[in-house]
Amino acid sequence: MAFKEILGNSLVKKILKKALQKDKVPNSMLFCGPEGVGKKNMALELAKALNCEKNKTDACEECESCGAINKGNFPDVMVISPEKNVIKIDQMRLVKQLSYLKPMRGKRRVFIVIEAEKMNEEAANSLLKILEEPPFFSYIILITHNLYVILPTIKSRCQVLNFLPISKEDIEKTLLERGYEDEKAKIISLLVRGNLKQALSIEWEEIQMKRTQAWQLFISLLKGEKTALFLRNYTSLARTLVKEELGQILEVLASFLRDFILLKGEGDLRLLMNLDYREEIERAAGLLSLEESLDYLTKVDYAIYGLNNNLNVNLLISSFFSNFIGRDYV
Repeated sequence: MAFKEILGNSLVKKILKKALQKDKVPNSMLFCGPEGVGKKNMALELAKALNCEKNKTDACEECESCGAINKGNFPDVMVISPEKNVIKIDQMRLVKQLSYLKPMRGKRRVFIVIEAEKMNEEAANSLLKILEEPPFFSYIILITHNLYVILPTIKSRCQVLNFLPISKEDIEKTLLERGYEDEKAKIISLLVRGNLKQALSIEWEEIQMKRTQAWQLFISLLKGEKTALFLRNYTSLARTLVKEELGQILEVLASFLRDFILLKGEGDLRLLMNLDYREEIERAAGLLSLEESLDYLTKVDYAIYGLNNNLNVNLLISSFFSNFIGRDYV
C-alpha cells in the first residue's frame, strides 16, 4: 500500500509527501481524527517512506524495508498499543531508550503510539522528555481520536495533523469494489459516518437488526410508548456497551430523520437513505413537521456527539428521551 491507496484525507497525504520531498518531516507528530479513517495506515506508510530503499516521497512496496514493515518485523519501526487499556510508563521508557540508539537496519526509527489518549500520567511525562529533544533519526507519531485529553504540553511539541471522516462516496465505492450489492453499499456508507474500518467489518444482518430497532424506537418515542423499559436497558449497561449499542441505534435513527426531512422538503425520493422503508416513512409523515424533524435531528446528533465525547451517559439518555413528545400514530 502506498499513500495513494489510502482512502481519503488527501490534504494530510499532500502535507506528508511535501515534507518527505524537502526532507523536513517533523520528528514529533500527532495524528488525530475519528476512528476508522486510516490514521494508523497513514503512520505506517510514512514509516515505510522514511525507510524506503528506492523512493523518497512514498513507499515502493518492493524493497526489503517496505516488505519487512508490512510484515511487522522491521526492527526500526515499533507500534505501541495500550496494555489492559492503558499505555504505561514502562512502554514509554522503552521508546525513550530505543529512540536514542541509531537504527539497526533502516535509515530512521519510527515509533507509532496507538490510542495515545490512554497514556497514564507517568507515561505522558516520560514521553514529554523525549519530545523536548528528539534525536534527528527518530520519529514519534501519536495517534488519537480524542485530541482534547492529550496533555497541552505534548500537543505543543507535536505537529498536529487532523484527519477527516472518509466520504460516503469513497466508502460506497470501496464496498462495491469488494462485491457488495448496490443497496447494501449505499446504506452501509451512509450509516457508518465516515468510518471505513466499521464499514468493512459490520455484518449486514446486524445493520438490519439495528434499523428495525431504531424504527421501532422512533415510532415509540413519538407516541410516548415503551420508552421506560428502553431507558432501563441502557442505563443498566456498562458505559462502553452504551456507547457502542446506543450509538449505533442513534446513527440509524438519524438516517430516518434525514429521510423525513427529504420527504417533507419534497426532495427526490430516490435519495432516501432507507429506500426499503419508504412506505413506513410515508405513513408516518404526519407525525412530524419539517421544523420538528430538523429539531429532532439536531438533538439526535447532539446525543451522538455526547456519547463520543464521554458526557455523562445517564444524564445524556434522560435528556434525549425527554425531548421527544408523544403523538398519535395513524
